[in-house]
Amino acid sequence: LVMMFFHITQYLAVPVFPLYFIRALNLSDNNIGIGTALFYLTVLLVSTRLNFLVKRIGHKNVTGWGVIGLAMYPCLLALSTTVWQYYGVSIIGGLAWGLVGGANINYILEKCPPEDRPSHLAWYNIVLNASVLIGSLLGPVIAENIGLSIALIIYGIGRGIAGFAILKWG
Repeated sequence: LVMMFFHITQYLAVPVFPLYFIRALNLSDNNIGIGTALFYLTVLLVSTRLNFLVKRIGHKNVTGWGVIGLAMYPCLLALSTTVWQYYGVSIIGGLAWGLVGGANINYILEKCPPEDRPSHLAWYNIVLNASVLIGSLLGPVIAENIGLSIALIIYGIGRGIAGFAILKWG
């Protein structure tokens, strides 16, 4: 349930990002490409050092703190007004996603009983896909009704709550 809550909050924001890039920040395709490259370069760099952090605090804690870090991305993006701020937010998002993307699956595997792992992973996959569908459908509708910036901040707060839920109940 905590992972479903995280994934819904994650995917509520994802379809709103491009709207914000264009409507609020007036970014060009080139700007968006550079921000995306900075995001994934940071993910790559974090991934190379992830094992040291996981050995210290475990997959669950890396996932939880990474999700809390992911909460900063939509919140800071909503406060951004320049391309340079967008680039900085992209680096922060890459740092957080490097943690979540690298530790999430191992955390889930640790939670699955070995004798029933296939069915647990199948249910996780269903939860993930349902979250993508729910978030992708509702995120833009909510944002259009309350405003892009406010929606991104609310989605960020939701992500933060999801991160704390993973740490406490995950």
